[in-house]
Amino acid sequence: MEEITDTPEVKAVIETPIFNASASDDLCGILLKDSVKHLAKLTGAVAVFTFGNVDLKSFKDLEIPVIDITQIKTIIEKLTYLRDENQLHLQEISESIRNEADKNASLLMSAAAVEYSLGTIECGIVLGLIRTQSTYSLIVHSMEENETVQTVRECEKRVTPETFRNVLHLSLNIALKGREGKKVGTAFVLGDEDEVLERSHQMIINPFRGQDPGSEISINKKENWETVMGFAQLDGVFIISESGKILSAGRYLDVDTRDIHIEKGLGTRHLSSASITRDTNAIAIAVSESGGTIRVYMDGKEVIYVEPETSLVEVEGRRPAEARV
Repeated sequence: MEEITDTPEVKAVIETPIFNASASDDLCGILLKDSVKHLAKLTGAVAVFTFGNVDLKSFKDLEIPVIDITQIKTIIEKLTYLRDENQLHLQEISESIRNEADKNASLLMSAAAVEYSLGTIECGIVLGLIRTQSTYSLIVHSMEENETVQTVRECEKRVTPETFRNVLHLSLNIALKGREGKKVGTAFVLGDEDEVLERSHQMIINPFRGQDPGSEISINKKENWETVMGFAQLDGVFIISESGKILSAGRYLDVDTRDIHIEKGLGTRHLSSASITRDTNAIAIAVSESGGTIRVYMDGKEVIYVEPETSLVEVEGRRPAEARV
């Protein structure tokens, strides 16, 4: 970020005094929206995120995605103001401001990670304009430093990016929609398919066996998703090749689950998913039937957690309590 923030143009924007919106929401909003547009062009930002009552028409001339994340369940707490002026201490005020800034930044990073993981935006700089009851926040975030993005990239070294993102997208659909109004839990094991097939067996007749080589059934073709969602109700897991070919459904993983540590309350689906990634180079994505949460396992560990209802993403157990819904 040094080469960007050190340029005179960006310095001029950053060093321009910006005030809290408590005195004049409209004036502050106008100033900040202009700053966002200016920064987006100077930094080559890949997306702008907004939260709160922000007029998106102001950004219609930008040639990058402008994503409103207001529908995400807010993890931003209102600043606590003490009614007795005699109790207002500088330390307490600065601590409240710092806490809110941290939460605003976390919200933006989570939203950016979700959009990147799904392939909606590229990796790069994203800007955030977040409006709460009495303040505005303007946030600049480099996704190169986003831990979730880095973890997704590690996963994409083992399977194609298209395969990983489509399975994650499909998992979100299953978590949110279920099947015929019923919650559905399932798991996908991606990559290192020969070794995974060697360490598993069919619980039922494989519905994907005997595919026509000229018309393989791929997870990367959305017309196949409805079929996959139908078979997601079966016990067992899906086996997906590195390139996205659906090799099997209703597969039982023959794994040793000893020495595998997962969150309490999770069932055998998560335990076996974590275990197969310890014993192979595969990636596993498991959808919980009860809570609809999505967990990605690699090398025997949970590396990504997704809360579908809020689109909050955290890496390797660094999950805020607010995300546990």
